[in-house]
Amino acid sequence: MAQVTTEALALRRTPFGETSQIAEFLTRDAGRVSLILKGVHREKCRMGGPVDLLDHCVVTWHSRRGSRTLAPLRERRLISHHPGLRSREDLLGAGLSLVELLRALVPEGQRMTAIFEHSVAFLAALEARPAPAAVPAIVFALEGGLLRMTGFQPVLDRCVLCERRPSGQRSLRCDPGRGGLVCSACRRPEDDTFPLSAEAAELVTRLSGRSPRELAELQPSARIEADVRRYFWRIWTHVLERQPRSLASPERRA
Repeated sequence: MAQVTTEALALRRTPFGETSQIAEFLTRDAGRVSLILKGVHREKCRMGGPVDLLDHCVVTWHSRRGSRTLAPLRERRLISHHPGLRSREDLLGAGLSLVELLRALVPEGQRMTAIFEHSVAFLAALEARPAPAAVPAIVFALEGGLLRMTGFQPVLDRCVLCERRPSGQRSLRCDPGRGGLVCSACRRPEDDTFPLSAEAAELVTRLSGRSPRELAELQPSARIEADVRRYFWRIWTHVLERQPRSLASPERRA
């Protein structure tokens, strides 16, 4: 058995028996893993009690190659419980959207260090308790970065069919199934496209390569925010093959 020690973010926790807990983590070095935390509900637990969602910690366990049983967590050191994030409903909601996307996008046992670091930066940005008007841009940077890192980022600078670049167009059309913009010459009546303003497309492209930590002062206009929100809603619905549960639909926010 090989011992593994790595940073981790808690994505799910489930009671197990009377005193134990099963927790799923996104780790820096081992991808998404599930571990059993024995006796964490006991009064004198040496691991500091049960895990909560979005806890950032260092965990240690013994990897069992080929075993179908859950490995027990041996040690856990808490780095941050994110009290600032938990102090406001909008910040906590943004954190829970991270949980949903990570559980859907990251395969079990596959190392994806860039996604882990992007997630930590996102939680740090929320922990700083930015102004409510700045939260959407931080969330958009998270979503754009996750799409880019997982290979699902749509093409927004040219038509995906003929590669013609939009010139002077204020309104574009995006087709999730085809992977990006479709120009007027290539569109068909049956295509599942939706409108996307050129300003929103430019903002999405710019944010997809930015760290969420850098965006505390960025506050897009209400019109562009609504356009970008609709864009991500449609893209995630296509990628996840269902409507996102933790991201409010554009219709409900209208």
